[in-house]
Amino acid sequence: MAEYLSKAMALAQDAAKLSLRFSEGLMDNALEFGLDTPGGFYDNAEFKLAQVGKDLGSGSDKEKISGMKRLLAAVAKGHDASSYFADVVKNVASGNLEMRRLVYMYLLRYAEQEPDLALLSVNTFQRDLTDSSQVIRAMALRVMSSIRVPVISPIVMLAIRKLADDRSPHVRKTAALAVPKLLRLDGSLRDELEGVVERMLSETSPLAVGSVIQAFRAVCPTKYHVVHGHFRRWCAMLAQLDEWGQIELAKLLTAYARTQFADPETAELDADHALLLRSVQPLLQNRNGAVVMAAVSAYCHLAPAAQMAAVARPLVRLMRASRETAYVVLTNILDIARRTPALFYPHVRSFFVAASDPPMTRRIKLRVLALLVHADTVGILVPEIASYTRSAQGDVAAGAVDVILGCAQRLPAAAVDCFQSLLLLLQQGEARDEVAGRAMRAVRVLLLDGSVRDAQERQRRTMTLYDILCFLAALLGRLKADAARAHVFALVREFARTKFGCLHGLDVLRAAAKGFRDEGAGAKMQVLELSAWLVRLMNSSGEEQGALGASLERHREAVVDLHAYVFTLARYDTSFDVRDRARTLRALCPLAGDEAHSGELAHVLEHADELLLLLQLRNGGMLDGALDSRPRRAGGYTVGSLSLTLDRPASGYAGLAAWPAEKPRGVDRGPLVADGAAGDVGGRSVGGGARAITIAGISGRVAQAQAPEYSTPRSAVDDLDAFLDSEDDRAVQVRQLAQAPRAVVYRQPSGSLYTSSSSSSSSSESESESEESGESSSRLEESGEESEEEPSEDERSPFMPSHGGGSGSNADHGGDSDSDPDHNSNSDSDPGHDSAAEHTRPLIEDTSKYWQ
Repeated sequence: MAEYLSKAMALAQDAAKLSLRFSEGLMDNALEFGLDTPGGFYDNAEFKLAQVGKDLGSGSDKEKISGMKRLLAAVAKGHDASSYFADVVKNVASGNLEMRRLVYMYLLRYAEQEPDLALLSVNTFQRDLTDSSQVIRAMALRVMSSIRVPVISPIVMLAIRKLADDRSPHVRKTAALAVPKLLRLDGSLRDELEGVVERMLSETSPLAVGSVIQAFRAVCPTKYHVVHGHFRRWCAMLAQLDEWGQIELAKLLTAYARTQFADPETAELDADHALLLRSVQPLLQNRNGAVVMAAVSAYCHLAPAAQMAAVARPLVRLMRASRETAYVVLTNILDIARRTPALFYPHVRSFFVAASDPPMTRRIKLRVLALLVHADTVGILVPEIASYTRSAQGDVAAGAVDVILGCAQRLPAAAVDCFQSLLLLLQQGEARDEVAGRAMRAVRVLLLDGSVRDAQERQRRTMTLYDILCFLAALLGRLKADAARAHVFALVREFARTKFGCLHGLDVLRAAAKGFRDEGAGAKMQVLELSAWLVRLMNSSGEEQGALGASLERHREAVVDLHAYVFTLARYDTSFDVRDRARTLRALCPLAGDEAHSGELAHVLEHADELLLLLQLRNGGMLDGALDSRPRRAGGYTVGSLSLTLDRPASGYAGLAAWPAEKPRGVDRGPLVADGAAGDVGGRSVGGGARAITIAGISGRVAQAQAPEYSTPRSAVDDLDAFLDSEDDRAVQVRQLAQAPRAVVYRQPSGSLYTSSSSSSSSSESESESEESGESSSRLEESGEESEEEPSEDERSPFMPSHGGGSGSNADHGGDSDSDPDHNSNSDSDPGHDSAAEHTRPLIEDTSKYWQ
């Protein structure tokens, strides 16, 4: 039995080897067998490069094509194939069309690396500029413009000038794309290129307009007087362009509008200004995030405040894309929310932190949530934020504390509740050091800016400063974080100017002196400042400070001894900052035995109080470590720009111009064109004079019933391949329409060169079908946002689930996991629902027992 099994295994192994060898031989001889296996060129392409040189030198076109395909397959897989440049250049003048296309694809990749060898084929490139195939003409110009040799720039300039008027829009598009390349190669040709670009601005084919706009923005971006005559036509055809063309045109029109129209907030909206906003609005529903950001930028910098609500939903939709896209979108949302936070109040749930969010996204979401605190959102927002304080992620918990602080400052009705919640968070002693320090900083801010005092007066609470300071002093036994303890000592020092505060500060100083050696550097410096303040108050002679000095005079011996003790320890501390602070304060509050130096510092002691106050403001500021503490540039960056994402000017960044004091008068912006229609300029067809429509972010065109300028006999259509490969503009339009989505019904005039499957129906039926398709398209466009895929449950769920019930738990807002985060809940939409009234007790449970 064993012998039989061993023989069977041996036979199976031999069969497998034979099958592998047969498949390899079949792949190598696929061309001889006449088999079409294009994917086979990618199999082991890098191991068969040795055969490429022989194939390229062969006399057979089949072998040359096979060698080029293997070579391009190796390039596509990331292998360096520059050593075959000379062998490839020899075949640039091949009579086989497929071979020439493959050679041009290789030259486009390596022309910049081997410019000297590429120059050998310049004559061939120039001859191909007049080839009958539009693909060859375009690729010849692309290769010529990719050769980075200044001596060839005049030849490329002539080629661009010639092909700028080519009959094929694909070639004209290539000529426009070659303009920035030539400008980078030879800047002295800018004036000539400006003339070419100005002539190309009359381009009417949607295939080439975007490239022409890109060339214009590269050569003469601020030459707006040549844009006047094309403004209305470009607005009408904005939805017809490809996605990247829409981006370029939207940016140009935005910059143009900022120099030609008045501020819509201070003047009446111009008709052309309104036309631009109407043309940009469909782009907000585009499937490409870059197009949406270009449209949002146009609205943010051009639209009046009443129309700004249109940008909120598209931005929230983009947040559900990839992590990188979500980060870019959130940075722009943060900038917009700083100016108009009301836009995102209905979408506050969309900014809740999810467990799957990366750190960069979590931090920006918390900064956005801090700006969305409002009476309409507090009922949803604050319980969610309270749960974040118990998060296992330190940055989320610390950021949540800052959001609670912002809530207390923005909503006086919730100030006391937020304050008590922060104290409970400190009292529990379970918070991390970073969270405890941030919470104590928030308590300090609320006490110093008067938010808690004013809220108590309105709500008639009985929480006194005496209770608060005693409670904080008792917390010193539990607080271990250096930042939190430093804020306690700083707060006691800042309230030391009251009769109770000075005596309370003495008790806190006595407790701090016992463990001075174990304190952190920040806490030690605050203890030194507290000691210095008590000494200055005791020795003061003013009327108000004299009463405080009299209170401390009874404890002079204790004050002097504690002062000397902490400053002596600080003199030999291991931290340089502590030693430096001690030397500075000792000059302002000398110890016993420093009388010898008092004469030298007499002028300093005269201003000791002002210097101590200045030191306090500089080293103990309230806003250190704030959630949104990055300095913002005056005027801000352009929405949607890279500089806004990086928060610093990127290379080549140019901001938008300020609104003109008076809008220019007597400007002719071209003939009035219906929305979505294009004219016939320059003797070329305008793509059939199309009406733009947009369905779910996909642009399409419905042809108008007018006779085309170029016509082809019906008999020629029998050979469909020949018709599609022809250079006729109508054939180009057919190729474009063939890629359109099926949801768009294109209506052709009678006598058209091509008909739909229902061509036997009457023209009236076609018109009715077109109208119905237009109505359905508009309905799809209006409901495109409603049909969006809802985020998954884990994306809406809070970062850390809340424990316990009551209004402070997630049960208030997280139970309805199937609700759309972009829509208000029933409680939010109810006009009689008072969201702020829900927070009449602490956000974190059982805080009120400390104030009974």
